[in-house]
Amino acid sequence: MGIIKLDKGQFLHKTEKETVKTIEIVVKGSIQISNAYSSILCGVGGFIGIVENPGTPYIYDYQAVEETTVYSYDFNSRDDIPKIIKSNPKIAPILAAQSSEIAAGVCAAYEKQFDDALAEYEQIMADHADYPSLCIKVGEVAGTFPEIDELIPPEKSEKVPSWVIDFSNSLKENEAVLKKSFYGLNIELATGMIMTTVTMYKTISDQVLLLNEYRKVLKKKTSSFASTMKVIKAKIADMERNEGGDGNVTIVNALNTILVYSGVSGEKASKFEEQISAFKANSNRYDSSDEARTLRRNIATSFYEVFTPAFLRSLTDDNVPIEVKMFFMFGFVDEELAGEKNTAILYNMAKAYVPDENKTVLTLYEWLKKIFMLEVEPSKNEFDQDWPTYLREQKTTGSITQAQLEAMQDNPQKRLEFEIHNLFALGNRMTFGRISSFVPVFDEQNVLRPLDMAYQTASKVNGYFDMIRGIDYGVFCRQALYSNTDIGITQVFFDDDITPYMILMPNIGSRACLWQEIDGKNRRTKARMLVSILNTENTEEAMIKLFGEFRWEMCKTEQGVHWNDVTDPSLTSMYCDYLQFYKKNSALSAENKEKLKTDLKKFNNNYKNVFISDYLSYVKFEASGSPRLNKVTREILFTFCPFSKAVREKNADNPQYKDLFNHYQVRTNNAAKPILNIIAKLNKEGIPVPEELTNQIEHLKK
Repeated sequence: MGIIKLDKGQFLHKTEKETVKTIEIVVKGSIQISNAYSSILCGVGGFIGIVENPGTPYIYDYQAVEETTVYSYDFNSRDDIPKIIKSNPKIAPILAAQSSEIAAGVCAAYEKQFDDALAEYEQIMADHADYPSLCIKVGEVAGTFPEIDELIPPEKSEKVPSWVIDFSNSLKENEAVLKKSFYGLNIELATGMIMTTVTMYKTISDQVLLLNEYRKVLKKKTSSFASTMKVIKAKIADMERNEGGDGNVTIVNALNTILVYSGVSGEKASKFEEQISAFKANSNRYDSSDEARTLRRNIATSFYEVFTPAFLRSLTDDNVPIEVKMFFMFGFVDEELAGEKNTAILYNMAKAYVPDENKTVLTLYEWLKKIFMLEVEPSKNEFDQDWPTYLREQKTTGSITQAQLEAMQDNPQKRLEFEIHNLFALGNRMTFGRISSFVPVFDEQNVLRPLDMAYQTASKVNGYFDMIRGIDYGVFCRQALYSNTDIGITQVFFDDDITPYMILMPNIGSRACLWQEIDGKNRRTKARMLVSILNTENTEEAMIKLFGEFRWEMCKTEQGVHWNDVTDPSLTSMYCDYLQFYKKNSALSAENKEKLKTDLKKFNNNYKNVFISDYLSYVKFEASGSPRLNKVTREILFTFCPFSKAVREKNADNPQYKDLFNHYQVRTNNAAKPILNIIAKLNKEGIPVPEELTNQIEHLKK
């Protein structure tokens, strides 16, 4: 028993290497608790080894994430835990709070484990369904794999009911309040809470281990089929490459190919080569030292200097080298920096790329091509100036003359340079996620997720558009006016659904961001959204947050100066009023107010970010019948971002939404009534009904 100090990366205990004899409390730093498939972080006040069984080998690894100090106690049975807690009465509330946080972490690990196991099972079944047709494609006789037919999908354990997950999450969400006003009341309450959560995450930990075992057995049973599929897919890939005339995937000296193709001067080419060589040679190339930061900045500058001439040449070249295509799509510059495996994957992705038939999901290369061809206007710069505004400001400051302004207005190359300097350079950095360590070139060290999972195709992005419309059906709608005095219609307002542009930025990043909600001042133009073409985070959550940001910014644009004026009710004005005066809101409980206070502090009083966080909960949880929001938030969100018909029907019996649904139905019926009257009148007179009217009626039924 006593203090143990650990260096960063040092193991406190390792799986099956030692027997459980002690239990520790983290005094400083943090410990990562992990096994082959998952991990959670345990901070100050957390118990280490609490789910282990005394006298048996450790089932988890415990590794210091940073310089860490723990206090060790003898651990002979679970009865020792209450004794340890009661011997530390001053820190008991901290122990209880951290215990509830770990419980939520274990719940999240369990749900992820289940999702991963289910995904593995479904992938095997999908491959098995495709196997016969793939065999025909490569001219082989299909074998039989009876073991695949015997597989069963993973099932969630009855020992972990949904209320346990919800309870754990709620404990974490209300941690600040509980720590302040509940855990500290007396030692028995803190002890009881810790033992309750220990029992919970011991049970859940056992289920996680069972899921681990399921995945091991699944892998073992399907190893023969998986090996066969790997060979079949490799043969198909070889066939496709040979059909394209490129032979095997052999990328050698890609940077030289890219530099020669771009036609940059020998001085610039040599400088970029030296920068990439220095970058590869530095194992700590993402640290915060001045040398590393300067090198990353210099690489970014050289990257865009090479990209621009290469892009211009490609516009008139029908045989762009595959290395250059990979450069345009992924920021790929060097096969050693990318790694052999990643290079092959990027090669196949670039080779197999198919443009979006709807032309709304575009690679950065395709977007720049639209700019150059004058199909769309350049995007706003960092000062929120569009192209015409920027030119006028340049003239006003004397940087250019009127004649130069007129010459530059529709000059493809000037427009391109403006777009590369702004949307490309700044958007690339934003979507990368770690602004201080940004580098635009593809680096194996940034691959935190399998590339095939991270790769954002047009079908995936369009799937996210469909997903959000399936919940918040009016998310991309703008109010428009229809008028046709020839048939007696003076004015009818209708909702026009305008799908945004989604531009796939050539990097491995973790963020999606809204660049601009409209083009210029025209409110019926497409928004411009950015996401990394290789997204390393939970892409669904990133997209939901992005759509929430669009909701907020579009409302501000439509409302103009009245965006936060509560006398003109709107999403932003009502939300600002709610957050500004929440302390006086009698509809909010003390717990609600305390949580709001915490949220506002967390987001630095940024109302938009609080809204985006609530919007994520609204779309991801509330729509599924799992309450996360308070009454006031729920009402504002549903009023301005109503659920689709399918979601409303699914939650029809939910008492928290019943009144909101009824009021919504009354509003939509009132909105539809005058339009239906006009349609009836036109039908009676034999006049064709305008598409805008029929579409609006269909929209109100959604």
